[in-house]
Formats: sequence, C-alpha cells, structure tokens
Amino acid sequence: MANPWTDGPRELIQHAADHLRAAGDFDRRIAMISIDNAVELMAKTYLGLPERARGSKGPGRKELEAASESFTSLLDLLNTYAATKITGLSLDDIEWYHRLRNQLYHSGNGITVEQSKVETYFQLALTLFENLFSFSPAISDADATQSKIGEFLQLWNHFDSALRKQLPPKDDLAYHWKRDYLHSVEPEAAVLWESLTSFRNELIHSLTTPTTIAMKEHLTKLKRLLALIGADV
Repeated sequence: MANPWTDGPRELIQHAADHLRAAGDFDRRIAMISIDNAVELMAKTYLGLPERARGSKGPGRKELEAASESFTSLLDLLNTYAATKITGLSLDDIEWYHRLRNQLYHSGNGITVEQSKVETYFQLALTLFENLFSFSPAISDADATQSKIGEFLQLWNHFDSALRKQLPPKDDLAYHWKRDYLHSVEPEAAVLWESLTSFRNELIHSLTTPTTIAMKEHLTKLKRLLALIGADV
C-alpha cells in the first residue's frame, strides 16, 4: 500500500526512469542525480517516521537532523535502525554510487556515465524502496527496469531474501555462514554462490559493462541456484 510519505521518493524514481529511457548523456546524468536524491530522501523519510508507522524504534530528532547533513551518516543510521530491512543489497554499494554521482555533479557537463551504471543504481534504489516501505513503487517505464542487469539484480534480491529465511542462527562471519549452509544443502550451491557473488560485486563496482552473453550465463546460474535452495524463480 502506498502511504503518502512515499510520494516524494516515488516521484524522484519515476523522474529518473523517464530520463533513463531517453538514454542521452544529459539524461543519464540527470537520472543518476535523481536516483541519488531519491535514496537520500527515502532514508530521511523512513528514519523520520513515527515509531508505530515504522514498526521499530528509530533515531531521535536531533540525531536525525545531525545525520541529515551527511549522506554517509544517513546510511550509518539505516544500518543502526533498519539493519533487518537491508537485504539483497549493501549500503557500501549505495555509498559507492553516491560518490560516482558526486563526480558527475561537481565535474561539469563534460563527464558522462554509462547506461549500465545508472541502471544498476536504479535497481539498488528500487530494492531499498521496497525493503523500507514494503511495496514496489509503480514505475511507468518497463525499459528502465527490464534490462538484463535489472533482471539479474532483482533475481539476486529474491535469492538473498529466500536464503535468509532458511539460514540457521549466525555463528560465523556472514560470508562463511552463507557458504557453509549452502554447502550443507548442496555442494554445487556453494560453488555457484561464490561465483555469482563475485560477478555481482564486479557488476556493481566495475566501470566496464558485462557482455550480453555473460549476463545470460549468470542469470542461468542464478536460476539454478534458486532451484537448489527450493525457491521459486
């Protein structure tokens, strides 16, 4: 259900989708900035909700006001007060894209950003929105959300959520905790997870765009991994 306090972030995401579809250098820059603004606004909105609306304790007014001066501090507050909501993505990834956005914003009109990077940040923003507000924003632009990169990241979030429901109590570092559990389910699952984790991290942070063949190959692997843990695709 769309609550009124989500209107601002949804409008910014829609604005980004409109420019992302246009695909020009200017439009990619504007889309990147709009996505970043949406992420910042949804963090402030969620953290500033009354406790009964959020369903959990949050920061005090002064703590939130102080953190609002810094994007990194806002992410730190999300990590403190909304850790259970941060599934299928990493706040470090979001901070990396915020820094890329800052380069665009402060370096003038001569710098461009690849379509794949904007699409990736777009998908991270959609995942964060859904995690925080418990519904997917209705975006009227299929082209911006159905690329192979978008499909992979959406499916990865689905896998991560399904895996967390199965994991036993945590007794080790997150990496070993997940890998060892997957190995106990099926050794092939652990091998696929390690390969896909590496690919996902490279997809997020690399300045190069994977080939269509590589995207299709890893989508096939991810669907196989989902099947191995008994999750629907």
